[in-house]
Amino acid sequence: MEALFNPSVLAAAFRIATPLLLAALGCLMCHKAGVENLAIEGFMLMGCFISIACITLTNGSALLGMLAAMVGTGIYSALFALVVVKFKANEIVSSIAINMLSVGLTSFLLRSVLGAQGMIRPSNIQKIPNMQLDFLKNVPILGAIFSNQSFLVPLTIVLAFVTAFVLRRTDYGLKVTSLGESEGAARSAGIKVERVKWSVILLSGVLCGIAGAYLSSTILSEFAEEMVQGRGFTAYTAVIFGGSHPILVWLVSLLFGWSEAIGVQIELAGIGVPSAIVKMFPYVLAIVVLVISSLSAKKRKEGKTAPKGKKKKQNSGMEVDGSCQEQH
Repeated sequence: MEALFNPSVLAAAFRIATPLLLAALGCLMCHKAGVENLAIEGFMLMGCFISIACITLTNGSALLGMLAAMVGTGIYSALFALVVVKFKANEIVSSIAINMLSVGLTSFLLRSVLGAQGMIRPSNIQKIPNMQLDFLKNVPILGAIFSNQSFLVPLTIVLAFVTAFVLRRTDYGLKVTSLGESEGAARSAGIKVERVKWSVILLSGVLCGIAGAYLSSTILSEFAEEMVQGRGFTAYTAVIFGGSHPILVWLVSLLFGWSEAIGVQIELAGIGVPSAIVKMFPYVLAIVVLVISSLSAKKRKEGKTAPKGKKKKQNSGMEVDGSCQEQH
């Protein structure tokens, strides 16, 4: 049991959860605005490619690649916004199309622009230096988790709290949530629906660009075809199970990060578990989480409808009694 929660595993869990949380926060903003954005998988893949391509072509740093991924993926997400908001296309079908386009486009650009087959690992990545938090070194657990981590790890956690504040306490956040609750009511209130939808989709593109850049240039130091491997869908699962609350979404993302970190730990320990089974852990957990979320939502729905049913029975009983009295 100690091996499952030792500081190195927890540190890896926070590190792995960072790109998941970034993508999940972008997806959450879309979800709150009534846009089902499953294209975050493709956005993350595009962010991975743009980051590594920028580093390879310019001999630049990971920070430069991250900035390029932010801008490039933000622009790329405008394609999804155009199709969904402007032309009113089905969001799920459009998301699938964007994800397929991302796979084909990154594979084509990898061969034609970077001259590589399947994958590329730049030898000149100037990684962003990790934080050296001396004041945390002597703090149990926290020191081991946050010392020698990328600045994005704590920054993303702060971003989750900022997102919660924005959604609850700002005019923009109230516009987003009101749009998700009722688009017709939002229009009647004078909210520019199309503008809000464009903004949340572009924001999701920027956040997924950062997530992809962090995954490719900091965690893996490479780009490979289809390297996102379902992380975008896992982020969407975190949004659903977290009830679209940023803090809960962070905790669910951390749970997924922990499951992947445990899988890596088991694989490195060489205890005889096939690597294919180990790599299944996060996806099996995602299925379990979705089932639990579905069952809990069903119970909540039944709990809300039950009193109405009882009230209806009581009313019908009163009507029967009244009719009997009239007959007498």
